[in-house]
Amino acid sequence: MSRTITLRLSDEAYESVRRYAEADRTSMNAWIEGVLDAEDMRRRCAAHGAWLRADPAVAQAALAFGEANQQDLAATGHPGLTDTAP
Repeated sequence: MSRTITLRLSDEAYESVRRYAEADRTSMNAWIEGVLDAEDMRRRCAAHGAWLRADPAVAQAALAFGEANQQDLAATGHPGLTDTAP
């Protein structure tokens, strides 16, 4: 279910958002949603990084899983992270 949130911006902040949105050729609402999505992703990634740093065994398991995936891709002829585009 979507939810509507009203943001109250100072005149200066409003004009800044308007300029950035116009520069991106998008609506102010879409521009702000993009900023909020990016901030949400940044916070999630930071929390994930902290979780991995707090438990080295989890980090090692994740690295091993990723390496196994790369080997499976190579074995089936699919490009992996180390492959370069032609």
